[in-house]
Amino acid sequence: MIRSKRSDEAVVSIVKASQKYAESFARAVDIVARERKYLASVTGFSLESTKDFIQMGEANDFAQYFALDGEKVIGWCDLIPKDIEGFTHVGKLGIGLLSEYRHQGIGSMLLQKTIEHAREKNKIEKIELEVFGSNVQAIKFYEKFGFQHEGRRINSRKLDGKYDHVVLMGKWLLGGNNS
Repeated sequence: MIRSKRSDEAVVSIVKASQKYAESFARAVDIVARERKYLASVTGFSLESTKDFIQMGEANDFAQYFALDGEKVIGWCDLIPKDIEGFTHVGKLGIGLLSEYRHQGIGSMLLQKTIEHAREKNKIEKIELEVFGSNVQAIKFYEKFGFQHEGRRINSRKLDGKYDHVVLMGKWLLGGNNS
């Protein structure tokens, strides 16, 4: 647990994702999506699809974690293994944090916990992610954790009349190499 800068008494904890927090998680994703800068979607997902996503993670013991301020989901990180033969050693990373909780070490805690779980329980060898080129802070965050640039899709996103690249990044946990 860490103390949040948001309030003198707020304590942020990292917990395994569960249905108990489905509504709060759905709200958090919707808030971050509506910022229109960080997620591929510009709105959140239905409560039903959010519950299905959590259920899939629980049923398969995937690396899915929430950051909580009290009982409120203020961030998440998940690493979902690909289910196509030949690619099951790879997991796709998703992470987000409400704006008032950024730059406090919470994202680092979420990512560390998620990577530990994926390595130990899901036997993930490689993590892949996509991040918008305009999200320079996130790119630096991933680089700090050893992610390497693997490519980019030029002007792949056009939103509000502005183009943005999609940067492809990866990190080997087991086997492979980072060259």
